[in-house]
Amino acid sequence: MRKNRFQFWQRKFSIFQLCRIWNALFAAGVCVYSFFIAKNSLNYCDVALLSLGVFFLLAFANTHNDIIDFEIDKINRPNRPLPSGKMSLKTARIIALASFLLAIILGFASGFEFALLFVAVGTLCFIYNRFLKGLPIAGNLAVALLTTTPIIIPILKFKSMQPELLNLAFFAFILTFAREITKDIEDIEGDKALGLKTFPVLLGTNLSFALVLICEIQCLAVLALFKLPAFLVILPCLALSVIFACLKKWRLSQTMLKITMPAGMAVFYLLQ
Repeated sequence: MRKNRFQFWQRKFSIFQLCRIWNALFAAGVCVYSFFIAKNSLNYCDVALLSLGVFFLLAFANTHNDIIDFEIDKINRPNRPLPSGKMSLKTARIIALASFLLAIILGFASGFEFALLFVAVGTLCFIYNRFLKGLPIAGNLAVALLTTTPIIIPILKFKSMQPELLNLAFFAFILTFAREITKDIEDIEGDKALGLKTFPVLLGTNLSFALVLICEIQCLAVLALFKLPAFLVILPCLALSVIFACLKKWRLSQTMLKITMPAGMAVFYLLQ
């Protein structure tokens, strides 16, 4: 009985791990946050439906990513649910399909254009996971573009350009692109073994880190011009990211870039 209960909770945890639930929750939270930044009258039902749609869209993208990366993760991340054997590929495929369908249904409940948006973004996720992941720059740009989706949704909903949201989308795009390049640096050995042609595999760690540094400087330059308080908050996070990268602590460098995102968003909100 105790063993069955343990296996039940192990499966539950594996599902959360497979979907990267914290990433999906964060994306849904960004969607809610973006609606409040938009400064328009809110329909809380639409906000809830669209945020849940974003959650399931990310769950689909993350699950499908692990399915495609099954062989790579045997080298780079053997403790993930699929390579560790905690979950079967068949179960993962069912979760991915169910998540994608739920996202489309939730989008449709808020308007046909959102169902189309979720279909388009989900298709881009599939193309990225299946075809673009091993290509230099293209895959990184695709992920960075996908990150802006929760921020763009209120612009589509209210059918008006929102300067604050556009600034926030740029901020998210640049930081995500830098984080994806850093992730590729960390995964360079596994990617080489499987013949992937990522930017670090083709041009090496030093040039890849230089590209990350350029992105971080660009982000700071824009913030210094338009959001000085945000610049002062973000600077220590990016500085630590650079320090960890110089020490070849790529996972910690990634973590600091992840922290930079919510920190920046908090400042954006406080400056409203």
